[in-house]
Amino acid sequence: MSELKQLKVKAGVVRRVLKDLDYTKKETAAQAAKVEKMKAEQADPYDIKKQEEVLAECASHRPLDEERLENAIDDLTRLVSECRESPDFDDLKETEEFKAAATLLEESAAASN
Repeated sequence: MSELKQLKVKAGVVRRVLKDLDYTKKETAAQAAKVEKMKAEQADPYDIKKQEEVLAECASHRPLDEERLENAIDDLTRLVSECRESPDFDDLKETEEFKAAATLLEESAAASN
C-alpha cells in the first residue's frame, strides 16, 4: 500500500504548487498596482525604478511555478494511471487518497483551461 502514501505526497505537492502560483499572481498584481500608484503620485524616479525591479522579480517566479505545477501534475497523473492498472485498483479506488488525487487532477485540468 505504498501507493497510498505516494498519492498523498504527490497530491500535496500539487496543492502546494497551486498555492504558490496563486500567491505569485496576487503578489505580482499588488506590486504592479504599487508601481502605478507611485507613478501617478510622481514619486522619486529611483524609488519607482527599484519597485519596478521588485515587480520584475515577482513576475519572473511565475514561469518557474507553472513549470513546477506541470511537473507535479504529470507525476500525479502517472501515479494515478499506475494505480488504475494495479491489481489492487478495486481497493485503491475506494480510498480517500485516491479520490482526493483524482479530484485534484480534475480541478487542476479545469483551472489550466
